[in-house]
Amino acid sequence: MKKLTYTIVAAFLFCSVEAQIQNAGFENMTDGLPNHWNIKKTDSYEGKIDYTQYFGGKASMQIAGKSDNYKDFQSFSQKVPLNIEQLQKIEISAYIKSKNTKGKILLWTQVKDESGKMIDFGNSDSQQKVIAVNKDWTRYSLIFTVDKNVKSLLLGGVFSGSGTVWFDHFELKTISLSDEEPSKVSSKYIRDFKNIVKKNSIFSDQLDWKNIDSNLEHLSKGMKTIDDTDPALGYIIQNLRQAGDNHSFISGKERSEKQKKSNTNEAKPDSRLIDQHIGYISVPGFGSLNTEVGNDFALQIHNMIKKLDSENTIKGWIVDLRGNTGGNMYPMISGLGSLIGEGTLGYFVYKDKKSPWVYKNRKFGDNKITEPYDLKSGQSKIAVLIGPSTASSGEATTIAFIGKSNVKLFGKPSAGYTSANSVYPLSDGKSFALASSYEMDRNGKVYYGKIDPDVPVESKEGQDMDIETAKNWILN
Repeated sequence: MKKLTYTIVAAFLFCSVEAQIQNAGFENMTDGLPNHWNIKKTDSYEGKIDYTQYFGGKASMQIAGKSDNYKDFQSFSQKVPLNIEQLQKIEISAYIKSKNTKGKILLWTQVKDESGKMIDFGNSDSQQKVIAVNKDWTRYSLIFTVDKNVKSLLLGGVFSGSGTVWFDHFELKTISLSDEEPSKVSSKYIRDFKNIVKKNSIFSDQLDWKNIDSNLEHLSKGMKTIDDTDPALGYIIQNLRQAGDNHSFISGKERSEKQKKSNTNEAKPDSRLIDQHIGYISVPGFGSLNTEVGNDFALQIHNMIKKLDSENTIKGWIVDLRGNTGGNMYPMISGLGSLIGEGTLGYFVYKDKKSPWVYKNRKFGDNKITEPYDLKSGQSKIAVLIGPSTASSGEATTIAFIGKSNVKLFGKPSAGYTSANSVYPLSDGKSFALASSYEMDRNGKVYYGKIDPDVPVESKEGQDMDIETAKNWILN
């Protein structure tokens, strides 16, 4: 891949960027909805123009939540085209008010290249700019580093919860770069982060580090605290995105701490008997690095398999990974060990390095089943269901099944996050998950993107065709 080159000059010109957000004050509307803004209606919410509440002008965007189900949300967005000549920092801001609100309010922005590929993303949580609820009009903002490769932004707001929130006076402007030298604290934080990427990223050789270093020197001017360094870190990640890394990300301090103690994914494993002779196991993502919590998760899956197999005559299995968005692969695979079997299940690979995934004595990584159950029949057919939400460690779990003679994959191609992330703690309590290797199945095939099913399945309204197709294969 061609190396990425950037040029930075003393004068940073970004003419009339403020004018590029259309209907920024929500004063123009059609059928009660603001022009130029896209609002996908959700049953639990009502979005409309409000002429009684506003920060400036004469109107605002109101979102009213009707339930406490925080899994539902209402968002709105606008695509903003950009024409940028030199690398610079920009700020997206809005004024927000809320009343009788329980839930979460966010500003968010996707940064996209010419092809529409997202090369950067941020929201109020990821940039550590939490929006307080039940406050009068308050200005909140997001900051990004952009260059000539950035061609558009998709920006907007989102609300999940109950109560009422108003958004008004969106603005996009350039942040002038300082001439003042950065503090030692901020310089070290940027340097340490850059070195993690430089030494460990599978895309490191594709980046032009000379130009990156030069641009970071300019971007870091005036930075005093670690919080000030977000645009510099975002610039490094943006370079990774443009090189093809769609997997690396930073987790905030709160999430990083939670992962050390508990599972950040609320979804639970599930099981049932299908047509009296098929064992069904659904394995969601698992978001914890805690060994004890991981063992409990693995044991839940193991015991579901044990109960189905010991109490029934099982002719085959369906392992549903369609909702597995990733996390920690080890508890997932450990829990499914009765179906996967022991041995070398796959590999982490990069250049001349090859690290096997060894499942032995019912132990995989740090996770172990202390009282393992052996299936009545180890040769029963296993249908693994995958789809566009099967991602990251969900894809690694899929790869652990590939190559077994009694296994077939059903459904649609996976998400394509088949690089493996290593987690690096940062000095301020955040953590950085960096794509540091690719994944290889037991037969030696390396995966650089999506996993294709052995049996592609077309959707049909009112029916789960993945399960129906898998059933037919198992029983015939």
